[in-house]
Amino acid sequence: MVKITQLVKFSISLVLIFSVAFFTSAQSESDIMTASVSYEDSLSEATAGQPSPKIIKLSNFQKITDSPSYTNQPYFINGDTALAYTQMITSENTSQTDIFIYDFATQSSTNLSNSPTSEYSPTPTPEGKGLSVIRVNSQGKQQLWYLQLGNGKAKINLLPAVEPVGYHVWDGAKKVLLFVLGEPQTLRSASINKPTEQGTVLDINIGPSLWSIPDSNLFSYSKKIDETTWQLRSVDTKKKTTAALVNMPVDSYYYAWSPEGYAVTAVENKLYQWHYTSAIKTWTEFADLSTQCPAGISRLSFSEKGDKIALVCNHLTASQ
Repeated sequence: MVKITQLVKFSISLVLIFSVAFFTSAQSESDIMTASVSYEDSLSEATAGQPSPKIIKLSNFQKITDSPSYTNQPYFINGDTALAYTQMITSENTSQTDIFIYDFATQSSTNLSNSPTSEYSPTPTPEGKGLSVIRVNSQGKQQLWYLQLGNGKAKINLLPAVEPVGYHVWDGAKKVLLFVLGEPQTLRSASINKPTEQGTVLDINIGPSLWSIPDSNLFSYSKKIDETTWQLRSVDTKKKTTAALVNMPVDSYYYAWSPEGYAVTAVENKLYQWHYTSAIKTWTEFADLSTQCPAGISRLSFSEKGDKIALVCNHLTASQ
C-alpha cells in the first residue's frame, strides 16, 4: 500500500535544476522498491585468510512509492524505521525536487522539506537529529544544508564556500567528503568548522556514489578511467591517499555497501556483488530482477542493520 501526503507548495523552473546538477543525466522517471536481505554460503571455495564467501539473497519485495516522476536517492534513517528519498514535484509546467520520508510502520510518505527551493541527496547527520541535503537556490547554487527532521526547515548552510555540490558522505562529526561539480568533477574533503574554505581536492573525474567502507576508516567512490571503464576506489581522508579496489562492471557506476562488506551494483536489472577483502577482482551476479524492475535499476542503498535494501527501479518507456 502506498499513500502520499503532499502539501501545497511553490516550485522553481525545471530548466534551472537541469542546468546545474550532474544527477539530471539519469533523472528519468522511477520508483523505489525495498527487499529483505539474507546471505547463503557460496559454492566457491574459501581463500585462506579471508571470510567464507556468501551470496546475497533478496526476498519480500515491496514497492513503496508510486509516482509518475523522478523518485530516487533512498537512504535509510531513524534506526531503519524510515527511508528518506528525493522526489520531483511538477506543477503548471515547472518542477523541483523535495525530500520525502517513507515510514515503514504506517506505509506512507510525507513531503518533509516542502520548500520553494529544490533539495536532494538526503543523508543522516552525525548526531542523528537532521538530514544534510543539497539545496538549489534561485541563483542555481547547489550547497550543503542542514535540514531539521522534525519540521523539514533548512537550518543552516554548512559549507557556504563550496559549490556546486552534488553528493556527500559524512567523515566524522565535522568533516564531509564531497562530489563537487565542474570540469572536472572533483572529490573534496571539507570541514564545517571552516566554512570559508573550499576544501581539499583528493581526486578528479569521480562518480556520484560516495560511501564509507564497512569496518574500516576508509571511504569509497567511483572514478571514470576512460570512456568505457569506471573504477571503484578507496580514499583515506586522514592520509589524503587513494587506491584502486576493483573495476566496475561495464555500464555501472552507482553502488552501495552492505554492512558485511559487500559492494553491490546494478547493470540493467541484474545485481552484482564484490567483497572488500576479496583477492578476486571480478563481480558475481546474485540477482536477476527483470520481473521486479524490468526497465533497470540505478541507485541502491542498504539499511544500517543490513537486513533491507532499497532499489531505484526505472519506469518503462514507450519504446520498451
